[in-house]
Amino acid sequence: MRDDLKTRVQSQFGVAADDYATSDIHARGESLAALLEVARPARDWTVLDVAAGAGHTAFVLAPHVSRAVAVDLTEAMVRKTVELAAARALGNVRAARADAERLPFAAASFDAVACRLAFHHFPHPGEALREFRRVLRPGGRLVLADSVTVDEPDAAAWYNAYEKLRDPSHHRVLSLAGLRDLLAAAGFRIAATRELTKEFEFHEWTDRQRVSRADKERLLAMMRDLPGALRPVMAPRWTDGTLYFTLLEAVLLARRE
Repeated sequence: MRDDLKTRVQSQFGVAADDYATSDIHARGESLAALLEVARPARDWTVLDVAAGAGHTAFVLAPHVSRAVAVDLTEAMVRKTVELAAARALGNVRAARADAERLPFAAASFDAVACRLAFHHFPHPGEALREFRRVLRPGGRLVLADSVTVDEPDAAAWYNAYEKLRDPSHHRVLSLAGLRDLLAAAGFRIAATRELTKEFEFHEWTDRQRVSRADKERLLAMMRDLPGALRPVMAPRWTDGTLYFTLLEAVLLARRE
């Protein structure tokens, strides 16, 4: 499954680099500010942005650190990061293609690692966390921002099926408790947590992943049969002929033990 899922990630995102460069939730989402706030970067730091997409997290960190390295599995995203960094005159940003579960860096190379809105794509998230820990210096900081779901197993399974129908490269969104447990098992101590909500308009959310009309209809039908445990969380509303709904996001600061 590892290689199949990673192939789907590259296929799905290879054609969407321009979309992710301008996507409001990725380029200007609230978790960017929260990530910067909890990371508290220093001028002499070298930081790594893993699964960087179009590089937005690296760009936010770059003015506050000595060097920012952005890596992504998809070559088109790497090229887009290089293009945008140059346009923004961010000379301390470097970009390269790399697998989050097999990072091509020496141990203890970075003062901080950031991973935003990508963790749910990793087929083996525990392996990725162990790689993050390996490349961090002792006491280094990991800032992880990702969607989270509810603890109730059936509702969580429904939510992940919903996300996977929209994006075949989706693997699994965890609950906040599950994410904390995974971090602890990988040798991290959680130092801070921020919980955020973000509202989406259905067609913008699906069109970014080029969802077919038939799958859009399936997604809308699923939302009309939303599990009770998710109803107060996702808060679906039909307004002006379209669907709006809310997702949860968590930003966690963890330190390498």
